[in-house]
Amino acid sequence: MIADVSHMHPLFSIEYVVHDADHNMTNFHYHDAYELYFLEKGYHQILIQDSIYDIELHDVALFKPNLFHRSYQNQGCARTCVYFTERFLRLYFTERAIKSLLGCFNTEIIISLNQEVFAKVKRLLKSLEKENVSGESDRIFILLAELLSLLNNNKDSQTVEQQSSKYANFGPILSYINQNYNKITKIEDIAKSFYMSKYYLCHRFKEVTGLTVIQYLNNIKIQHACNLLINTKLTILEIGNECGFNSSMYFCKIFKQTIFMTPSEFRKKAR
Repeated sequence: MIADVSHMHPLFSIEYVVHDADHNMTNFHYHDAYELYFLEKGYHQILIQDSIYDIELHDVALFKPNLFHRSYQNQGCARTCVYFTERFLRLYFTERAIKSLLGCFNTEIIISLNQEVFAKVKRLLKSLEKENVSGESDRIFILLAELLSLLNNNKDSQTVEQQSSKYANFGPILSYINQNYNKITKIEDIAKSFYMSKYYLCHRFKEVTGLTVIQYLNNIKIQHACNLLINTKLTILEIGNECGFNSSMYFCKIFKQTIFMTPSEFRKKAR
């Protein structure tokens, strides 16, 4: 299994989850909703396409729709996630208001809040949980707007940079794969570009990301395939070729392993 993809979320949902210290998300996942990820306890790392971030207490991760991400190196965490779609926002807000509310997603992926601001966030999350449990309520829109406004007002606070630790020099390798995913035919292509042996690259890649090079490469290819299936009228064969698969049969095989449905089924469901 390459990626755990739960991409069809309801219009709005909220969940609180506690993970033990030995828990790790073994696979990438993504969804078609916006996600607000509030870390209330613990520490871990997040791999987002070609970037690695440390996320700590009172940090907020903001994921746009269809963004592959994976958490790992978990030190025991408690987090609340809020998921919502633009369709949900359009039920109550104008396009101008939606653009303003979603402004926080156009800054950094992770924002660090101070204790005072995070306490306000916690109160809003508790209220959202109560309203969500009670069923459809106009107050969900009000509370979500307050939450997004609070993040927008604090989006210029301290942000979390990519790791400056022992993984800092690994970013160019991830960026190279993201930029050349449809041209890379073998692991040696990557190793040669960074003047390292295939063995060292594979060992180091697994150590840093928790994934093999091929797992990561295929995740990037499938992410682009999903976007093309949703946003273009290209055929399955054309999309496979565009994403660097050398045969439509292999493309469909990897796609089904990743998304748990065929490309045709995915396109039909997404539309």
